[in-house]
Amino acid sequence: MNTLEESIAIAMDSQDTAIVPYLPYILQDWWELGTTSEIVIDFIQKHCKNYSNLNVLDLGCGKGATSVKVAAALKCNCYGIDGMPEFIEVAKEKAKEYDVATLCRFEVGDVRKKIEELNKFDVIILFAVGPVFGDYYATLTTLSKHLTEEGIIIIDDAYVDDSSTFQHPLVSILSRQELLKQVEQAGMKLIDETAGKHSEFIDSAKEMESIIIRCNELKTKYPEKSYLFENYMQNQINEYDVLDNKVICSVMVMKKFE
Repeated sequence: MNTLEESIAIAMDSQDTAIVPYLPYILQDWWELGTTSEIVIDFIQKHCKNYSNLNVLDLGCGKGATSVKVAAALKCNCYGIDGMPEFIEVAKEKAKEYDVATLCRFEVGDVRKKIEELNKFDVIILFAVGPVFGDYYATLTTLSKHLTEEGIIIIDDAYVDDSSTFQHPLVSILSRQELLKQVEQAGMKLIDETAGKHSEFIDSAKEMESIIIRCNELKTKYPEKSYLFENYMQNQINEYDVLDNKVICSVMVMKKFE
């Protein structure tokens, strides 16, 4: 099993754990890390009832944008866990700012360990955190134990077309056919999806521009570590190319077989 730092680095498209302490600085300009929360809100409204009674688990919650916005829109309880203390501090402040501090609880922790302590939730969110629980079969087998019978799992990830030969240098990306096979083997089914290029979900050009600016600032401040920030920038440039041109980005809703 990867260490927490290794898992964070991979989720942020790097193989070098030395970048982890600098991620809060590099990503300071963005609250929402990944797919827009509005997609999640729409899916919850479409597939759940009695919104104010829902208990939502946000694994790898980042700076809490999804939990805070979901709680603000639907008045439900959200519990977010992330391995970055700096991100959790932002999440707590944002919950106060949006007047949902009583609905949102945020905690620093390793989601692989924390999940073992948790009960059941109506909605489980796993957004762009990489294969922290393993492949789809392992992930859904783990998460379904903590899902109510009518609950849903919302995953932000990517897959390749069944005819694609692309192989990612950091993580294994499944074909759509293999993904659906593993979902079924885990006793679940895909019930909804929004798919497309990464740039169709977020302003990737603007996001990349801010990453380059912050990395260059760090290069000036820590010239002896310029290689670290240069490598991260290049990794990000490569990753944005992958997300827009080589894979299909998708927000998927999954549910247990009836």
